[in-house]
Amino acid sequence: MRRHSEYPRMAEKALAKIRKFEVGDINKILEIEEQAFPKTAYSRETMLHYANSFRDNFVVIEAGSEILGYIIFDMSGHVHSTAVKSAYRRKGFGRMLFMHALRYTKKRLWLEVRSKNSVAIRFYKGLGMETAGRIPNYYGTDDAVIMVLGQKEWGHYVDI
Repeated sequence: MRRHSEYPRMAEKALAKIRKFEVGDINKILEIEEQAFPKTAYSRETMLHYANSFRDNFVVIEAGSEILGYIIFDMSGHVHSTAVKSAYRRKGFGRMLFMHALRYTKKRLWLEVRSKNSVAIRFYKGLGMETAGRIPNYYGTDDAVIMVLGQKEWGHYVDI
């Protein structure tokens, strides 16, 4: 039996839709980026470069006129960036973005994440991703952990 407090969350998810990024979204995306990555947020130029390079694979999730998050991925399954507004985290929107990406990448995803970002690593593991390797000092003084969905398929790609 569902708890009564779960119904608003279910309603929000039901109203959410995923669509392609539009240039008019850039300021909202930059706000989310700055909130999620205050020390290393991507610039407007970088985000517009991604929008140009991955036209079909830079998507946002929105409810009404509010953008809740985004994901940028390529057809190899490499997730270049993803973030959800802090007020909407742990409500299933990040999972919705990843499931969308999976549908377009032959059920394969991989990414780099800061080794010290235990919250993100726990989220990715909850999606079924596994640790496949490590890149020393990828983020300056922090290593990158390479996480993949379907490690057996990726053993040839990353140095495990």
